[in-house]
Amino acid sequence: MSFCSGVALTRWTVLSSGVRVAVLVGREVERELISEFVLGGGEAVLVVRGEPGVGKTAVLDMTAEIAVAQGVRVLRAAGLEYEAELKFGALNQLLHPLLDGVGELSPAHRQALNVIMGLEPGAMPSQLIAGAATLALLKAAVVQGSSLLLLVDDVQWLDLSSTMALSYAARRWTGTDIRMLVAVRADADDGFTRSGFRVHDLAPLDDGDSDRLLRSTFPALSARVRRRLRDDAQGNPLALLELPAAFAEDKAPADLPAVLPLTDRLQRLFADRLAGLPAGTRRMLLFVILAGTENSLALEDCAPTPNGQADLPPAERAGIVRVNPHTGRMEFRHPLIRSAVIEQSSSEERRHVHRILAEAFADQPQRRAWHLGQAAIGPDEEIAASLETLSQNMIRHGDSRRAAAAMLRAAELSPADSDRARRIARAAYLGASITGDLADTARLLSQANRTDARDTPSLEAAVAAAAQLLNDEGDATTAGRLLLATIEVHERDIDSGRDTMVEALHTLLYVGFFSGRPELWHDIDKVLERAKPQPTDTLSLLHNIFADPIAATPEDLRHLEHALDGLRFTSDPLRIVRVVTAGACIDHIGEAREALWRVIADGRRGGAIAKAIEALFLIAQDDWFEGNWDELIEVTAEGLQLCAEYGYTLLAGPGNLLRALVDAARGNTDAADLAAEELLLWAAPRRLTTFAAYSSHIRCLIALGQSAFDEAYRHAAAVNPPGRFPHYTPLALWLVLELTEAAARSGRVAEARAHAEAAVAAGVPELSSKLRMVSTAALALTAEQDWRELFDDALATHDSQRWVFERARVELLYGERLRREREPASARAHLALAAQAFERLRAIPWLDRARSELRAAGEPVEVRSVLTPQERAVAELAASGLTNKEIAERLFLSARTVSTHLHRVFPKLGIATRGALRDAMSKHSG
Repeated sequence: MSFCSGVALTRWTVLSSGVRVAVLVGREVERELISEFVLGGGEAVLVVRGEPGVGKTAVLDMTAEIAVAQGVRVLRAAGLEYEAELKFGALNQLLHPLLDGVGELSPAHRQALNVIMGLEPGAMPSQLIAGAATLALLKAAVVQGSSLLLLVDDVQWLDLSSTMALSYAARRWTGTDIRMLVAVRADADDGFTRSGFRVHDLAPLDDGDSDRLLRSTFPALSARVRRRLRDDAQGNPLALLELPAAFAEDKAPADLPAVLPLTDRLQRLFADRLAGLPAGTRRMLLFVILAGTENSLALEDCAPTPNGQADLPPAERAGIVRVNPHTGRMEFRHPLIRSAVIEQSSSEERRHVHRILAEAFADQPQRRAWHLGQAAIGPDEEIAASLETLSQNMIRHGDSRRAAAAMLRAAELSPADSDRARRIARAAYLGASITGDLADTARLLSQANRTDARDTPSLEAAVAAAAQLLNDEGDATTAGRLLLATIEVHERDIDSGRDTMVEALHTLLYVGFFSGRPELWHDIDKVLERAKPQPTDTLSLLHNIFADPIAATPEDLRHLEHALDGLRFTSDPLRIVRVVTAGACIDHIGEAREALWRVIADGRRGGAIAKAIEALFLIAQDDWFEGNWDELIEVTAEGLQLCAEYGYTLLAGPGNLLRALVDAARGNTDAADLAAEELLLWAAPRRLTTFAAYSSHIRCLIALGQSAFDEAYRHAAAVNPPGRFPHYTPLALWLVLELTEAAARSGRVAEARAHAEAAVAAGVPELSSKLRMVSTAALALTAEQDWRELFDDALATHDSQRWVFERARVELLYGERLRREREPASARAHLALAAQAFERLRAIPWLDRARSELRAAGEPVEVRSVLTPQERAVAELAASGLTNKEIAERLFLSARTVSTHLHRVFPKLGIATRGALRDAMSKHSG
């Protein structure tokens, strides 16, 4: 790894000359611009403008590398603040390497440059003579055989004489091999910009490039810490590289200060903007920072200076702060200026401001608690208890970022070791289950254990440890045992409504869901009976509907509808995700998409990361059934990336399932099968029945698309046996039609009929319109009489158009049955509708089935529509004589996929051998 003025280089590019030059992260546009500029394209002068630390010097370094690689001679100078009054100081620095050529100039120019260079005494030349002499010397250097590039950095500190001489020369060297690139701060009033030369604004790095820079330079940083750095640095490369010094190895993100400390270098860049501000203005800036999101309210109610808000205009005029017209809040131009203000204040000054704010918010307990916590200088149980309550309320109000910080501050202020340990463990749980700080859970738990000398772990510690075991390692068995044992120890609190006990019971439910083992559910049921949760609590909704949907009563469903409706009025990510999860297996996600997107937006801002992952996969689940598969791919990609970054291995399971289902339905069998295999391999040693069921579901869908009905039956029956719907097997609801079709088409008619009837007996059709449609279609599929009426009833189900893929499959089954009953005209109507839906979804195997049935029903289908675009591409390459391996390399496929496509192409074209492909393709192309 190398560096270029504080900006990391991550790769190299090779110029046409064969020389390698470094490419800065996120500066691909600038590299192309500079390459063209150095080679003589466009104007002869370019001004690079940007904020301090944004990488202007790094761009000049890159320019020098590119120029040298192209054989261009480079002259370089930089303005210095303390030399800004030194006449011709920068010009002297720039032209010094050309000193040997001065003697060849005219006497007037020679004398002027000798004086500028300090080689002879005399009065400084006029601007006109200095500019002309500079131009003459530069032209003479070019005549001697090489192109010339001038690089001038920090133009804002260039002395005026040098600026005018260079500007004069630059306007007159057009048509020569002389070029000049200068760098200047964005807020400077420099002579080159005012002279009208071309300006390129160097923008901050976007989040993706910022993350790449952090990953490459500081690979040990957690995703949560990188996000915090990106938020504070706002794309400033120097800040991204300097700020990690603020992150001690033994600190969790929630431990970090609200405003990160600056290194000396960053202080020089950002603190100088505060120089010259009145003392009252600096105190008011500190007040604005510490008031945080409440600063607009605080400014109205109190202030630490006699003049109050009247002290702020100097900072506004200096461009340091501005009033947001929408919120009324004071906002800083850059977060690191806030850091500079904090650095220049004392701890007592900060505590004084917090005391003022606590007094101002005396009638608002939560705000008061926060500021009292920041003002405290020693243990105080009353303040610690208030902060603990504040943390819990912050979660409910969607402020998870500060909730963990409040809990850790409560721990710091706890006089008793047991309370301190309990609160540290609670912060660990918040990190593991909500805020995305899973990587820090083990460290915090270790700290809590060292603090608490008791033999019996606190309920908070057990819940945090179980959350880590489940989310990180997928060890549902150990997590379940730990929770059950600890809940038994704390039996007296089981129906208290205490937050930690409620979280313990919720975590226990998720353990039961992923493990799927009946004996564990038996123990969980007994615990919940003793807990006596209210029917409207998320705990009851998850247990009664999500975990065991076939046992849900009409009253449970009414409670769910009411809870879903109430999500419009809450920002609590826990409640939103839990309520929607309760209705997920019975198709109620669509009623709460807006609430889920709020959770996702909060996660994207660095809030409830873990809940945002769950929300993304809930949206994806709804997309699967509603046929929004392209959006599904986008949201699962985002969710899986977050899982990888933050270490949520278990949470990735549903995302991998949904993405693999789309691959299976679209004929990407290699990708789908690999996903199924990986899910099974991960589930087996951990005894995660649900993950094994995910794998079976994927492989069942692959087999159905290939009309491999016996194989499909074996995979579907592995989830639940035909003819019964076991308790605590919610995924069985996803496979009602799959299992029935696979059984019927593989000769297991009795099993197919038993399963369709069992679905009705279990009340599956009453749970959602989709389940009513597929259950009725399953009955139709196995019925000897009245099958037309049943298929018609299935398609007439209210809202059936919403379930695009499932409805298309029902149309296909109906059309297939009609064709077998020798009703081709009616069959074609249903088969055509199925084909249209499959084509829109790009569900290629299913589209092939529908079109094959259409042809059998007498519908002529042109080969151009019979062959999918990928099949046609494979067939054309095979017809040209390429081998399967060569075709796979050309189309970025596997050789197995190429073979599968050709296996389908031959019967479609009416041929049996590869040698007949050329004639068949030629015939149909015509």
